[in-house]
Amino acid sequence: MKKILFTCVLLFLQLFYSFSYAQNNSIGAAFNQSWSKITYKVDKQPVFDISNIKTVIISEVVNRQNYADSHSIDMYDELANNITSIKGLTLVDRSKTKSLLKEFNFQESGYVDENQIKKLGKFYSSGLIVFVRIQTDNFSQTVKKTDGLFNSSPSWKRTGTYNLDVNFKIIDLKTASILFSQNLKSKIKGSGSSSNNQYPPELDPTEFYQDAKEDIGLKFKELFIVHQKEYEIDFQTHRKFNNDLKKAITLLEIDDFESGFTQIKEIAKNMKDEKAMSFAIYNLAKMQMFNGEYDESLKNAKKAYLLNPKNDACLEIINELK
Repeated sequence: MKKILFTCVLLFLQLFYSFSYAQNNSIGAAFNQSWSKITYKVDKQPVFDISNIKTVIISEVVNRQNYADSHSIDMYDELANNITSIKGLTLVDRSKTKSLLKEFNFQESGYVDENQIKKLGKFYSSGLIVFVRIQTDNFSQTVKKTDGLFNSSPSWKRTGTYNLDVNFKIIDLKTASILFSQNLKSKIKGSGSSSNNQYPPELDPTEFYQDAKEDIGLKFKELFIVHQKEYEIDFQTHRKFNNDLKKAITLLEIDDFESGFTQIKEIAKNMKDEKAMSFAIYNLAKMQMFNGEYDESLKNAKKAYLLNPKNDACLEIINELK
């Protein structure tokens, strides 16, 4: 009887320790509360109010060397298709765009001359000109080994990643003011089937590229339309801020994004304990990533990891955005 009682006490202590550890350490620990993992949808407002815009001119899309190639031509078509699908916007066709840019002595994309843009703007009552430059366009693949179970043979799988970063500079034709200057990024991952051969077949980058191109096109379109985003975030928890985190999550769940985001920022700002601060800043970095604030997200993910190198989840954000 004493032996059974002693075993029960040990089990209780172990469970209690595990629970305490989960409250104060990485989100991957045992007994992570289900309340800290949420999926929510929010309506995102567009950057541009199309009621004030009638015309869009897409300047020639170029690659990193400021030349047109097959991918830049594909990207132009993708952007054009997305713009023409928006009711209320008129896209100046490619042939007319080329003649206009030639007439006003425009150089390759990225060149901005305020006076020339204003001259061009006299042709239109309102509008935008879009300069597009593909910054990153590459595909990489690696082979990973998976050890077999119960002494079975290991298997290999090839995984691929396509990175496509496109810089958009969008300028008001009337004022020549730069209204938007930012990289829209797409990172498409996939893998082939498992193989007993340590050199599985090469992956075809074409499908990855098509998905990345379409993703950039959609993100470009979303600059002009109200769109819905679905987010899934597994927040990291800590006893020093759990009550405030629950309030933030409640706000997010009732679609009060701004208030919930502000609460997440306040938690990260007010933490003094390094471990708690690491988790709080990770949560902020995660929110920033989903909100399109990529530079700030990467900066905070690195900061959170330096505060607590055991917080491996930070590396997922860093690898995603670097």
